[in-house]
Amino acid sequence: MITGYNTDIRHGNRVYHVQTEDKGLTNPKIETLIYVGGEILDSYRSSYEDLTAAPPISDGAIQGRMDEQHRAVIRDIKNGKYDQTPPDMLEQQAFNDRPLDQAILEFLQLEGDVDTLELVLDQPMKPTFGEPFRVQVRARLCQSQSPVADAEVSVKLVSSLKKANNLLTGRTASDGRFTGEIQLPPSQPGQCAVVVSCSCDQGFDEVKAVVVAV
Repeated sequence: MITGYNTDIRHGNRVYHVQTEDKGLTNPKIETLIYVGGEILDSYRSSYEDLTAAPPISDGAIQGRMDEQHRAVIRDIKNGKYDQTPPDMLEQQAFNDRPLDQAILEFLQLEGDVDTLELVLDQPMKPTFGEPFRVQVRARLCQSQSPVADAEVSVKLVSSLKKANNLLTGRTASDGRFTGEIQLPPSQPGQCAVVVSCSCDQGFDEVKAVVVAV
């Protein structure tokens, strides 16, 4: 399986998170998910079964198709494809709806002038329908790498067809770590993902992983 792409795109007053990943040779597809405010806004899938007809498959060939699909989705966003998306899906990302101090922190982070919050995974998240899922994340400051204690953590199950479900909340320990366990439902319609978000005075960050079937 090839390492995927994750890109945040600001267009107008919205921030879109674009995630592209290879599903692996046993399921030769490239999937791109578009998130806004923790909700899956749209998804794209393409097959590379044609490459499996002449093994061995070059990682570079798969990576090239991932890159092309990822860039195509980003172009769609910048060209305004999702400008008319219903506002209730965007309430968490609209610039004017966020506290001013949060907006300033995000701007300064881009400029490299402030030590802001980041959420770190010690290992990739692999949530599976119908199975328990252990959440293990660390909150730290992006420049100094100092742990962030007592930051608020929220775990949600988001879907392309249903409202997000809150699964778990809590706060980081003195070493910045948060650990918890949730039970994922046997199934749910649409494309689903687990979203772990974290917030504190130093900013906001989140990580996501698509939920797979057994």
